[in-house]
Amino acid sequence: MNAYLDFADSISNRKKPSHPKVVKSDRQAPMVRTGVEKALDERNKQVSRANKWDRAELERMLDGPHGPQIRQIKTLLRSLRINEGNRLLDLLASLDWLNANADVRHMVLSLIDDAIVELRICNGLPPIDDALPWEEPTIFQIVRSKLKPEETHES
Repeated sequence: MNAYLDFADSISNRKKPSHPKVVKSDRQAPMVRTGVEKALDERNKQVSRANKWDRAELERMLDGPHGPQIRQIKTLLRSLRINEGNRLLDLLASLDWLNANADVRHMVLSLIDDAIVELRICNGLPPIDDALPWEEPTIFQIVRSKLKPEETHES
């Protein structure tokens, strides 16, 4: 019929359908994703890519000059109990973070944040419970002030 389409079909690797599929009921019809399902799929792909990137960044930092310190922190975080926040503060005080760049400090803060949130949830507490201005700061707030002294958090 059309020489261009015939040529395109001849060089493509796709097979021509022998005959169209006839659907006799809704049950046989192919599933069609709705807009919400497509949006959820895209969000899940983005989260998966972000998690993959985070893991790669962590591996890169573990291979860097602060790798042994990050490993110590990860080991402590795995064994930490809900009322042992001072152990974390003691370990951080014993490590040298002054020469670590902002990316390393941010990664460590992120690891600590994730561990604290998981620990609180596992103990039946709300995931986040930052102190109000007149209250004593939480362990996370103290850690954040040590790892990110350039930020001021007055809320």
